[in-house]
Amino acid sequence: MDSHRGTEGTENTERPGQLLQVVIAAALACAAAAVLLAQQQPPPPFRAGTNFVHVDVYPTAKGAIVPDLTATDFEVLEDGAPQKIETFEHVDLRGFTPEEAKAEPNNAREAASMAETTKGRLFVIFLDTYFVNVVGSHDIRKSLVSFLNRLLGPDDMFAVMTPDMSAMDLSFARRTDTIEDNLRRFWFWGQRDRMFPEDPVEQEYAECYPDVSQLQSQAMSSQGQLSGQTQIAREMILRRREKKVIDALTDLTIHLRGVREERKAVIAITGGWVLFRENRLLTQGQTQQAVPRVGVDPTGRLTPDVSAANLGYSKSNCERDRMSLANIDDRQSLYDLYDLANRSNVSFYPVNPMGLEASGKPMGPREEDSQLVKGESDAIAPRGGIIGLAAARSDNLRGLADNTDGIAVVDTNNLDAGMKRIGADLSSYYLLGYASTNAKLDGKFRKITVRVKRAGVDVRARRGYRAPTQKEVEEGAMAEAPASATSAPASAIQVALDGLAPVRPGVPLRTSVSAGDVGGQSHGWLVAELDSSLFHQPEWAGGAVADIAVFTQDEIPLANKRGVITSDQRAIVVDLGELPADGATVRTKVTPQSGGLPYTDTIHLDEATSRRVLLSRRGPSTGVRYVPAAVPQFSRTERVRIDVPVETGTTAASAEILDRAGKPINVPVHASTRVEGAITWATAELSLAPLAAGDYLVRLTAGNQSVVTAFRLTP
Repeated sequence: MDSHRGTEGTENTERPGQLLQVVIAAALACAAAAVLLAQQQPPPPFRAGTNFVHVDVYPTAKGAIVPDLTATDFEVLEDGAPQKIETFEHVDLRGFTPEEAKAEPNNAREAASMAETTKGRLFVIFLDTYFVNVVGSHDIRKSLVSFLNRLLGPDDMFAVMTPDMSAMDLSFARRTDTIEDNLRRFWFWGQRDRMFPEDPVEQEYAECYPDVSQLQSQAMSSQGQLSGQTQIAREMILRRREKKVIDALTDLTIHLRGVREERKAVIAITGGWVLFRENRLLTQGQTQQAVPRVGVDPTGRLTPDVSAANLGYSKSNCERDRMSLANIDDRQSLYDLYDLANRSNVSFYPVNPMGLEASGKPMGPREEDSQLVKGESDAIAPRGGIIGLAAARSDNLRGLADNTDGIAVVDTNNLDAGMKRIGADLSSYYLLGYASTNAKLDGKFRKITVRVKRAGVDVRARRGYRAPTQKEVEEGAMAEAPASATSAPASAIQVALDGLAPVRPGVPLRTSVSAGDVGGQSHGWLVAELDSSLFHQPEWAGGAVADIAVFTQDEIPLANKRGVITSDQRAIVVDLGELPADGATVRTKVTPQSGGLPYTDTIHLDEATSRRVLLSRRGPSTGVRYVPAAVPQFSRTERVRIDVPVETGTTAASAEILDRAGKPINVPVHASTRVEGAITWATAELSLAPLAAGDYLVRLTAGNQSVVTAFRLTP
């Protein structure tokens, strides 16, 4: 889940970067009462025996859509084999739709269903906060709102996302009034030229690699940040930001593939990327160990990371990230995104809101200001220099559009004209459907070629799709069959693996909700986990207070809970009590004990999204204690404990570890039961040291109950 920083009351005291989270949270609120979609959509169903394919086609002549074509004018080939067009539709959506004519979803479940089944189009507005400056975020606001108002029909839906959000937090809506209001109020969401980093990880980079020449001549800023940054810190910040953006776009594409098969459009508001590759210069002069050094903190207590305890930042974390970021290949990652987007039927429409960029010296950590980047200019910008880097960014955005059948609006100060061009492209197209003559269930990629028999017509269309496998067809049939006819073990394994969403580094607050049957009633527990880097900041050093509010799916208040998070245990479990059978909404606000801005997180819980187990970790950073884990991701130096409530009177339990295919692995798992109050728990414990990095499952059986949970092991 994604975390958002905010304030109480009406006074506008948020920091600029934190305000963006308010913008997105409010924009998503247009899906009814700030409801966020937090459930993974299932893959599109496949028809047994045949595969019916939808193809969006954009035939143009002299840049304009050709409006008078018929089905006989088109020719469709799959891997070179002609296909019979069985369905044909010319979609032509024009004109303004009043807000009151747009039916909004009432809750998260309805929003998910509407996005999957709507006859209209799906759009995602991706605000690249890291690579748009404040001028660009100001200039795009009117053009973006006008674009949405002109484009959206009564059945169309849109969502908003930033690089710091998970795609699972998307909520599709139809009305634009809320996002219009917030883009007007919080127009300064662009962070590209911001001088002082607000991200705790970026602050740590600046502390680890200070500008020694300025330490004596420059004072600390009011927020405790150095006004100077070394080349190493700047390079690491830029690489980390670019990687986060491309990872977020990849995450979004995977998520949209599961929403529905028909075409989806992503309007990416971004200044573009230089696409960093391996840079050996970044690792030169590396002196710190990538393993934390045990020592004594200022209070005399033993600490696993003496640098973090005594200096407020972890040198080992910085050196580890320095090595990792030096070896990234964002160009290959973008090429992989091309392929993924084509397979997922997602088209990108990049828009650079900064227009024709001047070559003035940037005020903040931009790539042109880094000597390390200049040393690698041949790799990322063959023409070199500021102008060459700007051209490289534009070329990369054009490549993203061209390779996903979109349109790029770059190198222009006329944003309205560019947005109108995108709107026209998305408002008139042809939708063809055919049943593939290739009945093989081989899971292979199949290339689609669309031709128009009229001279002078250019065609853009879906490039291809991945055929289903026999297993996917069988699982699709099981999903549509009565519950008694399904295979529980196979289904449980797949559901558990599907729930392993990417875990983004640097997210300050993560929460999860586990639910189980206690005495015939659904009972819930919330896990709230803070990133360790927060406790290096003075306001968080004394710990924090977590306030949890529980609501029904219809936003009726159920309960309020409170917990205390200490700096030496940074995670807690809070008993939520009984939960409604049809689901609930759990909102968590964590505030530092000394006062200051809180972090918030929201989870919408139902039978599909709840996790049935409680996870805990034990390792070098926790000592001999197990501490709660909000996300199922661990390292090989840790032990994992899995707890699940079972029927009263259960005394025996067994557990085994499985690989991704569901095959048992010969690694010992200790299973037991215990009674705490009125609840009987079954527990599984195992050491992760014998395992390699990858995804695994644990099947815990107690009495008549068997629960499968998945976790990810990182290098």
